[in-house]
Amino acid sequence: MSFGGRLQNLLEEWNMSQKKLAEELNMAPTTINGYIKENRQPDYNTLIQLAEYFQVSTDYLLGLTDSRQMIDQPLTMKERELMGIYRDLNSEKQDLLHEQAEFYRKSRIKEEGQPLKRKGPHE
Repeated sequence: MSFGGRLQNLLEEWNMSQKKLAEELNMAPTTINGYIKENRQPDYNTLIQLAEYFQVSTDYLLGLTDSRQMIDQPLTMKERELMGIYRDLNSEKQDLLHEQAEFYRKSRIKEEGQPLKRKGPHE
């Protein structure tokens, strides 16, 4: 998925308008709209600012990974075990496991009404 698509998804998940994000980050709403429509690209500082705001990695925003997590701490034992299990599966089973994880993540988001562990600096 493209940068603009990921930014749009984050706005939707946070139930936030482009205008509100622009206000939060001291930007023009047309700038945010340009990113989403892919008429413009953020500079490095803006990319970092967006990643920190939504608490996702810059690699996620750029579409280099589907993992949103910023790596600021080592994986827990359970996370390492899960990664090992995932890597031991064939690609078909990996896809099934990913679909199931996405189902649980979306269910939790729906229950709580907001993304997990992604409270922005404005909260």
